[in-house]
Amino acid sequence: MLKSEKGITFNRIKEEDAAKYLSDKNNYLRTASYRKNYAKHMSGENEGKYINLDFSHLTDLSTIDMHLRYLLLKMCIDLEHALKVSLISEIEQNINEDGYSIVDSFLAQNPNIKSNIEKKSDSIFTGELIAKYFELCTVFDKQTNDVCTKIMNIDCPAWVLVEIISFGDLAKFYNYYHSLYPQSYTIDSNILNPIRSLRNACAHNNCLLNSLAPQGTTPPPKISNYVKTNPDIGNEERKKKLSCRPLFEIVCLLYVYNQMVSEQVRKHRLEEFKTLIDERMFRNIDYYSNNHTILTSFNFLKKMVDKLV
Repeated sequence: MLKSEKGITFNRIKEEDAAKYLSDKNNYLRTASYRKNYAKHMSGENEGKYINLDFSHLTDLSTIDMHLRYLLLKMCIDLEHALKVSLISEIEQNINEDGYSIVDSFLAQNPNIKSNIEKKSDSIFTGELIAKYFELCTVFDKQTNDVCTKIMNIDCPAWVLVEIISFGDLAKFYNYYHSLYPQSYTIDSNILNPIRSLRNACAHNNCLLNSLAPQGTTPPPKISNYVKTNPDIGNEERKKKLSCRPLFEIVCLLYVYNQMVSEQVRKHRLEEFKTLIDERMFRNIDYYSNNHTILTSFNFLKKMVDKLV
């Protein structure tokens, strides 16, 4: 079907090896998803078939994507730690905060986050902390006929809260604190939220590079201006690449990562990113010599990372 209906060639990988790949290494849905980066013939005998797409391109993109997800997830975890350290440091130095009252008001305004904590009360990783700082009660829900845990009382400081909530909820707590105490440097929610989206995509092993064409994403001014500072990226390139949601989210991560993460960790991770681009992303760059979308997207990422290393 790939060959006869989709026009995909098998010049670099034999058909029997491709069949084995789809059986043993990756499934069809994920592998074939990268075909969206390729144009189709609009008319003629090959109408509806992809142009200049070999099966080896799909497997190469899949492998690059895997390595990229693993690296970006590590960077998101680095940033999550940096956010926690920064936020707790601010709270501890704030004479108007004891670290407890802000948790009470935050959870009162975000009952869904309180519910998330209740669901984690039996977790081997967070259950002990939750039991120590929250008064819990087991109740019977008549509507669902389920037994569940409810929080009856809260005596939890901020430095404990950040260890038991998700990255998304941490971002909400960060924004909540800075809405009460505006600082000279605050990460906007329209930048943190794309990073949360990227982290979730990486953690759930979602494909990132299967839709690199310009889309409808509108970057916030801070991100657009950040890319403007790169002399190797022109205005048209900036607009097109930031309109692509995966590339936009990666740039948001780079923007905050460069400002929040400690120098030693940042230096190591960005060098790791540069190596991934130079040695793996560009290893088979000749595959994409006729694909402007992929070629320019890889070059865009290289320009962004090279400027930071």
